[in-house]
Amino acid sequence: MNESGIGRSGDRMNEGCIGIWRLVDPEIELVDQAIGRSKQLFSRSADHPLTRSNAHPTTRAPEHPVTRSLDLPITRFPHQEGFTLFEVLVSMTLTGFLMVALLIGLRVANRAWQTGEARLRLVHAAAERNAFLVKQIASLVPYQVASSDPQLPGRLTVLQSSALCLRFISSYSSIYRGHSGLVLVEYGIVHASRGNIELALRETPVGEDDVLYHKLVRSVTTDPETGVQVINYRPFSVATTDLRLMTGLSAAWFEYLDLHPKKGAGPVWREDWQSSDEAPYPDAIRLRWERAGESGEELVPVRAR
Repeated sequence: MNESGIGRSGDRMNEGCIGIWRLVDPEIELVDQAIGRSKQLFSRSADHPLTRSNAHPTTRAPEHPVTRSLDLPITRFPHQEGFTLFEVLVSMTLTGFLMVALLIGLRVANRAWQTGEARLRLVHAAAERNAFLVKQIASLVPYQVASSDPQLPGRLTVLQSSALCLRFISSYSSIYRGHSGLVLVEYGIVHASRGNIELALRETPVGEDDVLYHKLVRSVTTDPETGVQVINYRPFSVATTDLRLMTGLSAAWFEYLDLHPKKGAGPVWREDWQSSDEAPYPDAIRLRWERAGESGEELVPVRAR
């Protein structure tokens, strides 16, 4: 092939490329090798749409971030921080376990605190009860009454001392503290239910002697062997208004100390005390009780003579 053929074929190739480029943009610039700078290959007319748009540029609407993000690859940059779903679930599970453990601990502590407070109240109540019992028995006052009833003759030292009942006159009361005077104190050990024994307290202001005498004495008999009058007291029956000092006992009883028995033996604790002119009152009174396998006692010296 000669040079002219090559030149014509090259011109045709250039014309074909230029036709394609012109379809893309009529203002494509080529580099002129002769002058060493770019030159415009084609030109537009003044009324061309692209020319008018360039003469009066308009503001182009920004692309939507979602549209732009679709064009970008999904990558994780080093400066971005966060947790995976698995890490979040594990942390929430551990937090739940910690909260459950905390709630259980608070519940156990609250129950222990309530139990300790209840025991402390019981201890304080028992201490106050024992202190009151000791003070009331220690305040025993010597007191005698005479009866004008021919069926109940004689004088009576107000003191009934048995294992299950204790009656006496005292100057200390739990009900009539604001009133001056004496009260008849009655302690009774009664069976509230099967296996449950209670210590009940009843207090009555001291009135006339005849009334007090008939309240205590049921009958008066004479011992045929000794000729001594025997006073039969009325039994103690618990009432709804009586104060329960001790409850839930398995056993309870009173004992009375005799420091000078007639037979000349040593001190003796008796479950029944008979008043006499020589020894109208015992030297001490002791209350003993048993509860839930434990035993206790209160010892009170008697100063009345």
